[in-house]
Amino acid sequence: MNTNTLPIHNLQIEQAVLAALMTVAGSYAQVENLLSENDFYATRHKLIFSAIVDLDEKDSPYDAVLVNQWLEMHNYGEASGGDKYLIQLMNDAPSSFYNLQSYAEKLKDLTICRQVEAEAIKVIQQARHLTVNRGELVQNAQTAFANLNTESGSESLFHIHDAASNTFVEISKKMEAAIAGTTLIKGIQTGIYDLDKKLGDVEPGCLMVVAARPAMGKTTMMQIIANHVSVVQKKPVLIMSGEMPKEQIAMRLCCAIAPADISLVRNSPHLLPKEEFTAYTNAVVRLKNVPMQINDTSRPSIANIRESIRKVLHQYGSVGLVLIDYLQIMKTSKQFAREDLKIAYFTGELKAMAKEFNCVIVLLSQLNRELEKRPNKRPMMSDLRESGAIEQDADQIVFLYRDEVYNKESQFRGIAEAIVSKNRHGEVGTAYMHSQLKYCQFTNLDHDALNQIQGATI
Repeated sequence: MNTNTLPIHNLQIEQAVLAALMTVAGSYAQVENLLSENDFYATRHKLIFSAIVDLDEKDSPYDAVLVNQWLEMHNYGEASGGDKYLIQLMNDAPSSFYNLQSYAEKLKDLTICRQVEAEAIKVIQQARHLTVNRGELVQNAQTAFANLNTESGSESLFHIHDAASNTFVEISKKMEAAIAGTTLIKGIQTGIYDLDKKLGDVEPGCLMVVAARPAMGKTTMMQIIANHVSVVQKKPVLIMSGEMPKEQIAMRLCCAIAPADISLVRNSPHLLPKEEFTAYTNAVVRLKNVPMQINDTSRPSIANIRESIRKVLHQYGSVGLVLIDYLQIMKTSKQFAREDLKIAYFTGELKAMAKEFNCVIVLLSQLNRELEKRPNKRPMMSDLRESGAIEQDADQIVFLYRDEVYNKESQFRGIAEAIVSKNRHGEVGTAYMHSQLKYCQFTNLDHDALNQIQGATI
């Protein structure tokens, strides 16, 4: 592969920028947050710009004479071309010094082009020499170019007043919507009212972890959230189901929508009551135009998830929610000395992905067995497997608990608890819902039932 292409640069524009800086007093402030010495291709131009920056930091003027003195003092006279080059630069550069900002933007564009070229060459070399597997190859390429986008200078800087003004506009819109009797939900909700009161509007960029021991209903919770977001909120949903095949996920969703008994649908459909069979059929039809995609790749990697999100984004124009079932079966070819470091890698990447794609990611997680030894088996933060990174990266952590699993004579049979143990943008506490796992459902309790449960000691 021939990589000896012509360098991407424009020396005339570099000269124009330097000449403008050395001519117009105080002009460095216009480009301070945009340019660095790496935006100049020629070594002598890097040195001249470094002199201007250093003089400005010392509150000194930075005309051609003072810049030349600085270069001589730092033994850069010969490398920079000396006073003769400075004179030539000032004479040859365009005289329109009022275009400094425009010239600087063009330099930044050229820098990004050089960086893209450099990253592309790396990816091509990896592809040609097969130094990584295909999943890592795609992930490395996507990550490299995503990082270029986020590191492109002043685009990532916003004055605090501008950010505050944006929040005021958002608050005003929500107030107007409330007065009009409507809602303005920016993020996603679960559809379980008692839980949504605590979680509030789970906004794009959030990583929410839903954790429980087996048989508590993690997958059911994933499905009801997916159903509410895609069917009710009409936002695109991606389900990464590393544990269940896509047909099982679809069957459970249809049972929840119908509702229909999942055990009969799966094992003895001929015994389904006529009304449940009809309802199941209607659910299949109803899902035809729902913006939901399933990837049932066994043990998905970060690269698999990223690629799937991009496909959903391309198809629908946005991504509302990504659900991942579940953390402990995710895979990576990276080597980690300890399991907690691997978990930290996954949660860190997923949190970054939620921000990158402006969506909510809900990650299911198992709990360790230690809670089985306690009299009170309601989950706590310490029950999360390798919990440190999860606690740090998650915006919300919700534990699921059904007392009847451990206490067959429980007075709260049919009741499930959603224990909100971390909530970066709202309150913590326990929400209650009706558990109907035979129909793959968690449903809302009425007001009287909620008051009765909340007033009892569980």
